[in-house]
Amino acid sequence: MGLVGILIDVVGPVLIVAAIGYVWALRGPKFESGFVTVLVNNIATPALILDSLLNAKLNPAALGTMALGASISMGSMMLLGWLFVRAQGLPVSTFLPTLVWSNGGNMGLPLMLFAFGEHGLALAIGWFSFSAITNYTVGQAIAAGGMSLRELVRLPIVWALAFVLFVMFTGLRPPEMIMRTSHLLAGISVPLMLMSLGYSLAHLHVGALPRSLLFSCARLFGGFAVGWGVALLLGLEGVERGVLVTQSAMPSAVLNYLFATRYGNQGADVAGIVVLSTLMSIFLLPVFLTTVM
Repeated sequence: MGLVGILIDVVGPVLIVAAIGYVWALRGPKFESGFVTVLVNNIATPALILDSLLNAKLNPAALGTMALGASISMGSMMLLGWLFVRAQGLPVSTFLPTLVWSNGGNMGLPLMLFAFGEHGLALAIGWFSFSAITNYTVGQAIAAGGMSLRELVRLPIVWALAFVLFVMFTGLRPPEMIMRTSHLLAGISVPLMLMSLGYSLAHLHVGALPRSLLFSCARLFGGFAVGWGVALLLGLEGVERGVLVTQSAMPSAVLNYLFATRYGNQGADVAGIVVLSTLMSIFLLPVFLTTVM
């Protein structure tokens, strides 16, 4: 698939649905973003984890490899990002999370589905689960200056992933009623994720443009380079390599902005990085995908 084909067939649907959320924020009736966020995080995404991972019949080794790749990639970005932030004399609590945690959920999952199919989506969920768990714990701890294990225990995706691993290791099949219910609920997750992304971006503004551009380039190009390095280190090929590299190269996560705002860490600067890296990714992700497809 060529660059134009990737842009139209893979990135295009992601942009269209996100644009619906963006336009809705500007002209539509009030969008209850708080309710939608709770619905996606607490119900739809756990259901997507159950539906995708169990139906894809991935073995624990495949998930373990993806989790290992995610941990090495994010660990590398954390080390390099810390050096990058400190070299500029900027606060780590504000800027480091923007380099480490990417938007592997409401942008990464749909993109991996369109680019690599159901198998790619299942692997991407493995990445996203690790990223989300560490973002809500380590990422929030960096922003807040301390960690609470209570946040980890309360995450529905943790329980959903634990249930999937239990099923994989025991070979038990959940009742058909559970499987069909999770399938129905999973269907709302991807469009709601993308619409929420577009809605959120409509309310964020780019501040300190040169700095936002610098950090956006570091997030996208740095993540892409680190992803390729980790894929080579682990000997990954095909879909596994494609998912690992592309998820590593996603723009900065919106959650970084939410944490920065909650803990008073220059939210406007973080918003600028989130917005600009997302806009740049529209043009860069098709190029990145051509290297792995």
